[in-house]
Amino acid sequence: MLFVFFIFLVESCSVRSTQLSALINFFDEPPSILSSNSWSVNYGEYSAVVFAVSMPNGILFANNRGDQILFDGWVLRVIKGMGNSNLNIKIDNVDEIRTFKQNNRLVELHNCENWRQEKSFKVIRYYQRCGDKQEYVNRILVLEDESISLIRQIIDERYTALTLTKLK
Repeated sequence: MLFVFFIFLVESCSVRSTQLSALINFFDEPPSILSSNSWSVNYGEYSAVVFAVSMPNGILFANNRGDQILFDGWVLRVIKGMGNSNLNIKIDNVDEIRTFKQNNRLVELHNCENWRQEKSFKVIRYYQRCGDKQEYVNRILVLEDESISLIRQIIDERYTALTLTKLK
């Protein structure tokens, strides 16, 4: 019965990260429904496993450590946690300007081009050139089955990349 409730909760669009954290803490080993949605997150020296949950405004990657990453399909919009970094970053785009806010304080503005794509045998690589003081490239890798396997984007004023990689 609890497992049926859990499946309903995970597939519901109203799952909040606190609900997900509570459910992950409840199980010693995550059930297969969460394991199939596991991703590694890397930010600087920090590394952890997060679980993807579909939300009305994107995909929430979260874990029981308090890490939360909201991805809208193109841009990482909200990043919280990441170990001792204790991030609280919000990223917005207006036209070609990307704003980075830490704790609701504007910390950086970058110019970002539109996303472009490169097709190869079994993957599509989306990339976006951005920069201010230095240039960089954000990337999204999509497999032949149209599933995202990698998201790598600069998320702060130090030009540190956050990388999400789908675990098998």
